[in-house]
Formats: sequence, C-alpha cells, structure tokens
Amino acid sequence: MPARTAPRDFGIMGFDHVDLKVKDRVRARRFFVEQLGMDVIGEGPEHTNLLFGDQVLGLHDAGDNAGPAGIDHLALRVSEWTGLRSRVGRARVVITGEKEREDSRSLFLRGPEGLRIELIWRPDPHAHNCTCPPSHKPAGHDEPSDEDDA
Repeated sequence: MPARTAPRDFGIMGFDHVDLKVKDRVRARRFFVEQLGMDVIGEGPEHTNLLFGDQVLGLHDAGDNAGPAGIDHLALRVSEWTGLRSRVGRARVVITGEKEREDSRSLFLRGPEGLRIELIWRPDPHAHNCTCPPSHKPAGHDEPSDEDDA
C-alpha cells in the first residue's frame, strides 16, 4: 500500500467547471447541446458556456496561435475563501493569479505538466453568472440549423 501524504485542507468540494480550447466552437457547441443535451448559459465572441446539472463546460476558441485544442483549465470549487491563499502558500503551490468577480473569487495555480488549475469560491455554488447572454451566436454560426428549416 503506497504511503499517503498528510491531507491539505483546501475545502475542495468538487468540480466547478472545465474550460476547453476548441478549434471549431460551432461544431463543439452543437455536439454538447444537440447530442448531449447541455444548455447554453452564456456566449460571447470567443467563448460559449454550457450547463449540465450545476456544472459548467466552457468552450473557448483555440485560435491559430493558442496552442493545441484541449483543456484550458480545470476549476475546483472550494467551500470557503477565508484563509485559502495562506493554506495554498503553506502547501508550496505556485499561485499564478487571483480574480475577484461579483459572484465568485478565484486563485489560479500552476499544476503539473503546465496544467492550469483554478480554485473558485462562490457564495451560491449553483450560480454561474455569465457576462454574455446565450442569445449571441458564435462566430462562424452562419450555416442553417434544423430550426431554420421549420
């Protein structure tokens, strides 16, 4: 049985969201919405946010210079914000950024192999406010959909 290290109490409750970089956001959006039944909760010129249960999947344009498609970052929901920065620092985890929003606060960490990790706290863990309403169509969304034929 492998030796276990002392647990770090960051109050991680589970996944909050995962953001993906995709080469064809229109195609990815269709897959997740039409085939897997996710709901669009926010959309802008370079991103789409999808909801399933109380979890969010973000689709972001990879662009030509943004590297390969794949995981942009992984966000883990934490139960409390107070003292989080100190606990992370004591664990010798590199903090690469911090962001405060109206509905949440985040610490961004450097994970293994360049993985970007976000620790996010929300007063209401079920609230996912998006700055762009879902009515905005992503760039390149000019081709007809099944709804256009009705």
